[in-house]
Amino acid sequence: MKKHLFSILLVIVMIIGIIPYTTIAEENDSNSSQAENYGEFVDGKKVISDMIEKNGMYAHPRIIMSEEKFAKLKSHIGDDSVTAILIEKLRKEADRTLDMPVCQYEIPDGIRLLETSKRIQRRVAALAMAYNIFGDEKYAQRCYAELEAACNFQDWNPRHFLDTAEMSTAFAIGYDWLYKWMNDNQRSFIRKNLMEKGFNQVMEDFEDKPRSRTYRWYQDYPGDNWKLVCCGSMSMAALAVGDETDTRNIASEILTYAYKEAYSFVRRAYSAKDGTYSEGLGYWDYATYYLGLHSSSLTSAAGTDYGLADYDGLRKSVDFVRYMSSNTSKSFSFGDDGDSRDTGWAVLLWLGEYYQSYDISAIRLSKIKNDSFNYLDLLWIDEDKTSASAQDIPTDWGEVGASNASFRNSWDESGIVAALHVGENKYKYHGHYDLGSFYIESNGARFFTDLGNEYYELPNRQYSYRIRAEGHNTLAINPSQELDQEEGAECLISSFSGGNEAYAVTDLTAAYVSSGAESVIRGLKMIKDKECVIIQDEISLKAPGDIYWFAHTKGQINVAENGRSAVVTVGSEKMWVGIISDAGKFTVMNAEPLPTSPVVPDQADNSDYRKLSVHLTNTKNTTISVACIPLKQSEIQPSWTPSLKTISEWSPQITEGDVNGDGKVTVADAVLLQKWLLAVPDTNLTNWKAADLCNDNRLDMFDLCLMRRKLIYG
Repeated sequence: MKKHLFSILLVIVMIIGIIPYTTIAEENDSNSSQAENYGEFVDGKKVISDMIEKNGMYAHPRIIMSEEKFAKLKSHIGDDSVTAILIEKLRKEADRTLDMPVCQYEIPDGIRLLETSKRIQRRVAALAMAYNIFGDEKYAQRCYAELEAACNFQDWNPRHFLDTAEMSTAFAIGYDWLYKWMNDNQRSFIRKNLMEKGFNQVMEDFEDKPRSRTYRWYQDYPGDNWKLVCCGSMSMAALAVGDETDTRNIASEILTYAYKEAYSFVRRAYSAKDGTYSEGLGYWDYATYYLGLHSSSLTSAAGTDYGLADYDGLRKSVDFVRYMSSNTSKSFSFGDDGDSRDTGWAVLLWLGEYYQSYDISAIRLSKIKNDSFNYLDLLWIDEDKTSASAQDIPTDWGEVGASNASFRNSWDESGIVAALHVGENKYKYHGHYDLGSFYIESNGARFFTDLGNEYYELPNRQYSYRIRAEGHNTLAINPSQELDQEEGAECLISSFSGGNEAYAVTDLTAAYVSSGAESVIRGLKMIKDKECVIIQDEISLKAPGDIYWFAHTKGQINVAENGRSAVVTVGSEKMWVGIISDAGKFTVMNAEPLPTSPVVPDQADNSDYRKLSVHLTNTKNTTISVACIPLKQSEIQPSWTPSLKTISEWSPQITEGDVNGDGKVTVADAVLLQKWLLAVPDTNLTNWKAADLCNDNRLDMFDLCLMRRKLIYG
């Protein structure tokens, strides 16, 4: 025993010895940092003071753009750069706007002015930017007309404050970028309306004064994307007018409130573990691009963002977007995200610049030529620094304790991609009951997908088909009128491995407790050299009951006569789907509620979708294992199919020093091993018995590592 204990201690000492000091120091710094310190930030008065010291009084433009940045853009006019393509798209958009009538005050749904606010913001940005690049007064005149019309609105609909925030962004950009063109009366008119319709309204929110709001975004905790949109927009506006006598005091207050709230939200919204943004990819874009506007505006105006975006969880969130998108840059649209929306977003240019990781910028650059114009591109594009390929990265993503995992056999569009979504069911924050859901795409065709969002104002929306588990690619167990997954249930990745036979496993039991589940384990595995994806569920119920397995598609489904396989066709692409476990047969169902589900009138139309289903009745213990293999053009079935293995048999063989199980021994293995050693609550080494640890489902890879060392050291 002493010899064994000494060996363990010796290995620990050796491991710690080879870990770079900075690795440990960074962890300690991260753990000790307190959100209430707010980075280098002091208060809004200091920000305005820094702004004046950097630029001088009444110096414009200073909101993200500067005279130097506009001059650099001008230098690309007519050349063969991507920037030149964007500039031409800008000219065309600005020219289209010239002959359009100014926007009107419209709340078509009785709640939101939002589309009008966004339209005005886009027009103002395009026209003001066009004026600064091309120098033609027609753009400035038309831009001011849009701002003037919005000044004459009765309000900017502060009841739904997102509308006011988006409008304030337009006014921040318009005031700053047209400052030198406007006369004193015009500037005063813009500031007066920004104060009345924007600043005074947001101060009511910050100070929690009596007011009418659809959502008290500032008081809500932990909150959602509104935190970054509202704080970012109002900060931009405050920076635009912060050196003016009539707005300086309130601007400094807004900067203080907004910075602190945004700083704190960043550190709870983007997972420190893997960068996952729980509201989904679409809301990641909305929140993050306003964070980018906030950070960039502070940096351009005051010389620093005071550490606002300096957070590792935000940096990791780029991987969340990159890996949870397909090879065609379409999202895995879990939660309230749209159906496979495009994810080649302009904000990636900002993140690439901020973190000086230009492979991030390359993701957006590769999309611009075929995309519609987005003014954000011109704010952040710098082709001189963007050379790395967005594809020179690993193909597998995930880790134990994370909320999502994804796999692909290559980054080429012809490759096969699959992802698994877990995390926490949080309906209030754009969540659906979709734990365990997956998508599969091959050769650019989405074979199994999510249906997307349901109407926000739908009565009893929480029980609608698109929100419930039955409307996702997951399980429904003993379905009833109640929710078919637990609200608040948290299910994370419990086992993960990359390589040729890559997989992620999650324990979904917590999601199905009310459904009578004893144990529900789901695994998603990709066998890359065979282009095969396996979705496997090992289920145990407290009593015999009904189990449904669902996979939604827009493709055509043809089920074999024996019900044990099917072919899904999307366009010219085909995928064979087969049950490799003993139980069950496939049937094709419409994407509509089960007879046991509650009736929710006026739901979104799902007639474009069908679902492949397995339904087991009077079942207590079972395994449902489904293999998905793309077919070549001449095939009607694959030349190879996998044999059934239990999920516990998926684990790779661990060799000496190889903690990840990827067949390589690296410093990263030592770092992970150290983390696991430090994470074990029982620090008495004499009580560490591999035989005991192997059955507690606590630290799977740590258990394997101990078992390996037991074999080595005896």
